[in-house]
Amino acid sequence: MNEIKFKVNGFHCESCVKLATMKIKKIAGVENVDIKNSGEAVVQADREISLEELSEAVASAGHTISKN
Repeated sequence: MNEIKFKVNGFHCESCVKLATMKIKKIAGVENVDIKNSGEAVVQADREISLEELSEAVASAGHTISKN
């Protein structure tokens, strides 16, 4: 299992967290997504997920990411 840790920027409310989580879960191979209200995120997948894939997913929800 591959795991990547990063920060999602631009959260304003719990709905932001839920939307970003939903977008990331749509990436092929993602098995678990844990995002805190602070933006700290951990994604587990059955393959290596790139920061670019994650960035594209959260950008569609209006957010950006940065590496921890």
